[in-house]
Amino acid sequence: MRASEADKPGPDAGRAAVEPGTAGGGQPAVSVQAPRPAVQGLLALALYLAVFIAAYAFPLLRHPGLPRVGQAVVDPNFYVWSWRWWPYAILHGLNPLYSHQIGAPAGYDLAWTTSTPAVAVILSPVTAAFGPITSFNLTLVLGAPVSAWAAFLAARRLTGNFWAALVAGAVYGFSWYEVAETGAGHPNLSVILLLPLMLYLALLWRDGELGSRTFTGLLAVAMAAEFYIYDETFAEMTVLAAAALLIGYAVARPADRPVIARLARLVGIAYLVAIVLASPYLIYALRHVPASFTKVQPAFSLNLEQLVVPWPRIVLLLIVLALAVLTWSSSRLTRLLVILFVLIIALAIGPSLMIGARQIGSVPWARLWYLPFVRSAEPLRLLIFANLVLAIIVAVWLAAPTKSKLLLVSRWILGLAAVAAIIAFLPAGSRGYVIPAQVRAQAARPADALPAFISTGLYRHYLRPDETVVVVSDRGDAGMLFQADTNFYFRIGGGFVNRSFSTATGLPAAVTALKHPTRATEQQFRAYVHQAGVGAILVEQAWAEPWMRIFSRIGLHGTQVGGVIVYRTA
Repeated sequence: MRASEADKPGPDAGRAAVEPGTAGGGQPAVSVQAPRPAVQGLLALALYLAVFIAAYAFPLLRHPGLPRVGQAVVDPNFYVWSWRWWPYAILHGLNPLYSHQIGAPAGYDLAWTTSTPAVAVILSPVTAAFGPITSFNLTLVLGAPVSAWAAFLAARRLTGNFWAALVAGAVYGFSWYEVAETGAGHPNLSVILLLPLMLYLALLWRDGELGSRTFTGLLAVAMAAEFYIYDETFAEMTVLAAAALLIGYAVARPADRPVIARLARLVGIAYLVAIVLASPYLIYALRHVPASFTKVQPAFSLNLEQLVVPWPRIVLLLIVLALAVLTWSSSRLTRLLVILFVLIIALAIGPSLMIGARQIGSVPWARLWYLPFVRSAEPLRLLIFANLVLAIIVAVWLAAPTKSKLLLVSRWILGLAAVAAIIAFLPAGSRGYVIPAQVRAQAARPADALPAFISTGLYRHYLRPDETVVVVSDRGDAGMLFQADTNFYFRIGGGFVNRSFSTATGLPAAVTALKHPTRATEQQFRAYVHQAGVGAILVEQAWAEPWMRIFSRIGLHGTQVGGVIVYRTA
C-alpha cells in the first residue's frame, strides 16, 4: 500500500539528523556522514552473526563436522541426509522425490516430506567439500542471522531509520519461535529470509527503484525458491499475501487504491510464474497424495498462553497496542499492520481455542482446518508471518516522528527492552538443542562424533557396495546419518522421512518389535530380513544393550569394530 507522507518516511529519512547542514543562526553544522545503506546492511549482518554465534551457535562452529543438534530425536539427521540426497540424486539422474536408498525393499516417496531441496542444492558445494553434517550445521548457524538481516533490509527501506530497522531485524530473526526451530534442527522453518526479502522487493518497486518486469521476475524466483524450501510456508504465504492486499486496499485512500491494484496484478503474475517453476515437484506431489492427512492436534496450534509466555512477548504486544492506540486514526499503515497481525494470530489458534491446559471450544473458522490439504498443516507455524509483521510494527513504532522527547525516549526504552528480552531468552549455546525435558531424558548419553566404523571408512571392509543394512542406535535416524556420511555407499532398511510413511524411530517395524522378543516377533524379523535383502545389521556400540542379547538369542554373532557391532545375517 502506498502510504501518505506522514505514513511513509523516505528510505533515507533517517539520515537527516546527521547529514551536513547548518546550525542555528546560519552557522555551518558539524558534518557527520551517515554510512551508506550498503554499509549499514553489512554492519547489521555482522552484528546479527556475532550475537547469534556468541549466544547460541558457537558449539556448531567449534566442531562443524559433528552432528550436535537433536541426536535424541529423528528430524535433524533426516535433513543431514536430505542435504546429501538432493545433489546426489540430481548428479546421478535419479528421481529426487523417490528414494530406493532407504526404506528397503520398496523405498520411500519424498514428495510430502520436508526435504527442503532449495537449501540442499544451494549448499551442495559445501556438502561436496566438507560433508553433509558440516553443511547442515552451517545452515543452522546462518539461518537466524541472515533472516534477521533480510527483515532489517525491509524495515530500513520502509522507515529510513537504521536503528529502528536493526531492532526490527532482531525481533524477526531472533524470535523465540525462530530460535526454537533452529535448535530443533528444522531448516524448513528456520530458513525464513525470503519472506522479508519479498517485502523488500515490493518496497523497491513502490519507490520506483525496480521496474515492473524486474520486480515481477525477482518476486517469482523468490516465491519459487520459497516453495522449494517448504511448500506449506508457500501456501500460507499465498493466503496471507492475498489478505494483506485486500486489507491494504480497504484501508487505503481512494487515490492510492490503483497502485495497490497494480501491485496485486504484478504479484498475481509472479505467482503464476512461480507455479510454473515449481510444477515439476507440484505435479508429482499431486499425483502421489497420501491416502489420509493427519488431523490438526492442539499441540500444533497457538495456545493463548503462548502469547505472553515466554515473557518477552509481553513487551512486543505492548508495542503493538501502543502503536494501535496512538496512531490508529492518523496512520493507514498502522491499520494494515495491526489488522493483519490480529488475523494471523486468529488463524494460528487453529480449530480450537486453548488457554493453558483448558480447551475453551471451537472457533468460528474451525472448518478451515479440516479441509483435505489444510488439516495436515500446523497452525502454530503461522507465527513466522506474525513475527515478520511484529518486526515491521516495531520499526514503524521506533521510527515514527515525534516532537516529544519523553515519548521518543519511552519508545526506545520499550523497543530496547523487547530486544534485550529476546536476546536474554536465547537458549545457552552449550545446550545445542531446545527439546522438552522428557525427550532429553530419553538420550542415554551424548551422541556427537560418528563411530570410527563410518568416519574412517572401515565400513568398506565389512560391507559390500549397495548392500542393504539396518542400523540400530538410540541416535535419532542413525541409519540415514551414516548413509549420508558415506555418500550412499550402502542402502538401509528403515529410516525416518515422515510419520505418515515411516516409523517414529526410523527402524523397520520388525526390528523394533524385537525389543520384546517372542517366537512370533523373531519370525517376523527373519521374514523381513529375507524380503528386504538385509545383508548386515549395525549396532552402534554406545547403545549395544539390549540388542547384543537379543541378536545372540536368535543366533546372530557380531564383530566389534570401530564403535559398532556388525552382525551378518546370512
